[in-house]
Amino acid sequence: RWPLMIDPQGQANSWIKRMERDNKLVTIKLSQGDYLRRLESAIRVGLPVLLENVEETLEPSIDPVLLKQVFKQSGRNLIRLGDTDVDYSDDFKLYVTSKLANPHYPPEICIKVTVVNFTVTFSGLENQLLAECAALERPDLEERKEKLVLTIANGRRTMADLEDKILKMLAEASGNILDDEDLINTLDNSKKTSSETEKAVSAAEETSKEIDEAREEYRPVASRGSIIYFVVADFAGVDAMYQYSLPYFKGIFANTITNAKQAENLSERLKILIDAITFAMFAMICRGLFERHKALFAFMIAVQIARHAKEVTDDEWKLFLQPAVLGIPHLKKPNGEDALWLDDRTWSFLCAADDIPSLFGLAEHVAANLGEWKKLYMAEAPHSAPLPEPWQGKLKPFQRLLVLKLLRPEKVVFGTTVFIGAQLGDQFVEPPPFDLEATFKDSAARTPLIFVLVSGADPTQYLFNLAKAQGYELGSNLHLISLGQGQGPIAERLMDQTQSEGGWLCLQNCH
Repeated sequence: RWPLMIDPQGQANSWIKRMERDNKLVTIKLSQGDYLRRLESAIRVGLPVLLENVEETLEPSIDPVLLKQVFKQSGRNLIRLGDTDVDYSDDFKLYVTSKLANPHYPPEICIKVTVVNFTVTFSGLENQLLAECAALERPDLEERKEKLVLTIANGRRTMADLEDKILKMLAEASGNILDDEDLINTLDNSKKTSSETEKAVSAAEETSKEIDEAREEYRPVASRGSIIYFVVADFAGVDAMYQYSLPYFKGIFANTITNAKQAENLSERLKILIDAITFAMFAMICRGLFERHKALFAFMIAVQIARHAKEVTDDEWKLFLQPAVLGIPHLKKPNGEDALWLDDRTWSFLCAADDIPSLFGLAEHVAANLGEWKKLYMAEAPHSAPLPEPWQGKLKPFQRLLVLKLLRPEKVVFGTTVFIGAQLGDQFVEPPPFDLEATFKDSAARTPLIFVLVSGADPTQYLFNLAKAQGYELGSNLHLISLGQGQGPIAERLMDQTQSEGGWLCLQNCH
């Protein structure tokens, strides 16, 4: 069956185009009017076809191709496409890709194709970023690595060819094989060649291990990049607009490494790279976030970094996200006037915290020291107030935030700010203000800048100021047009003009 690849990051597309680059790959989409005609031509000639960006349904017209309904007629292999019988070449290949992150394909599609999940994993992306980081930081290692991979592959191929040749000659030999001089000479030469090849492959593998060890030193940088990418990818659940491509993310990663300050030793350089990548990605992504979501984004980065470092356990994170505790607490709630502030909900959560090693005994300590904990509970700013000892000195920042959530959940928003500052630094607490000039420097000529505006916002004057600073003047090489009825053809003409002349075009009132 032909493969249908789930490919939200475009990795399968890139791999197929690179693999079939020399075979005249034909790329089609179901939205194109002539896709069936182009598919028909490729089947006749025997060219590979990439059908990209499919949704959760496929056109019935391509069912004969998916099901390989090839039949013989007058000694010819034919397949019926629409109303036409098309000559079917055995060299024809079909690849199908979908950009949907989590598609649901019905059984009638699953039985026609082989569904392959190309979604990038944490470790897979980490290895990709490691290779990119090592290539930028130590290009000599990457060049040697690539040559060694080819050497090892060629050596193993030579050994396999020798084995096949010997087996073929033995199978075709007649009579006493000891009298066959050609066979004996071939065996002797093969033994020498095989021995030399084995030595070369072994030496190459040893050198490859040394190179891998040197590359591994940069893994913390790749890990940080992978952590932040998956925070960004998951952020699409907050708002469907927050979707960023993997190539864009890799571009930020590479540019940050290239522009980062140099250092005298490797450990200092790694720290500079990790800090630079974390802040650069945070600042770049914040440009496309609504103001109300920026603090949440910083918090998720801080939490995921802490979870990756094992500073936050899965049980702690689960309790933090838990809206309520079910069941009866295993400890009896304290009575008396000193315990009036301690409601059932808070006590249930404190008892549930006993299941977490870092918070074991918290409920008993609260029951035994109601006065001290009441001060914290009644404090105007409990997120910045010290905890009763010994908890003040033994808890990490996230565990302190978890205690705040158990006692005063309405203050968690303020507590997250304290946690972000402790985990990442103060520069992550207040997101950087929007800077159009910095955005322009980070942009590319082939990717448009899109301003998503709220009522009353107008960046036109900022655009004019930036254009003037860059040598663009309105009416000369800077054009503005407000889209509306009848403005489409004018906008297209201006796009063609600015593309050819190198001007700027601002399309206003887009919907």
